[in-house]
Amino acid sequence: MATVRPYDKMPMLNAAAVLLIGTEESHREQLADAMLKEPKTFEVKIHMAQSLPLPYEREHLRPRFDMVVFLINLHSQLSLTTVLSSLTHLDVNFFLGKVCFLATGGGQMKHCVVDVATVKQLADAHLSMLLLSEFDSEEDVAHTAQRLLQMLRICAGLVPGISALYLGSFMNSTLQTDQF
Repeated sequence: MATVRPYDKMPMLNAAAVLLIGTEESHREQLADAMLKEPKTFEVKIHMAQSLPLPYEREHLRPRFDMVVFLINLHSQLSLTTVLSSLTHLDVNFFLGKVCFLATGGGQMKHCVVDVATVKQLADAHLSMLLLSEFDSEEDVAHTAQRLLQMLRICAGLVPGISALYLGSFMNSTLQTDQF
């Protein structure tokens, strides 16, 4: 089992690959379906895993990942624990604009087990983007998918003049993160 590295394989022409990591299989599938349904000018390859490390046996079949999205369910301590343990299996070069934390379930704050401030601190400590979203309706999921596709396009180098290093400042100026 190896560390996932961003630059160990050649990029795909007019395509981008994203790795969705989280314990909630239904959230991963909803998000992947919404991303595939969205109109786009490039090909998207979506890979999903419950946690890292990924099995080594299929390493030769995996594309180069342009972005890694960690899904954290605020109603599950296991979700946060899994993300924290997975971070050690991710190459540090991913934290140069190619990691996004996606927190879900914050609409019902009184039932949250994981504090939003904890997730914000995690994202800040890793200099990564944080999206706050709900998966209550298809509209919410579609909106989140649109934002992730916009970020993925930048991370894959498909937007001339914008680097993944500038992603945080670019996304903050063009998109407002939802507040719970």
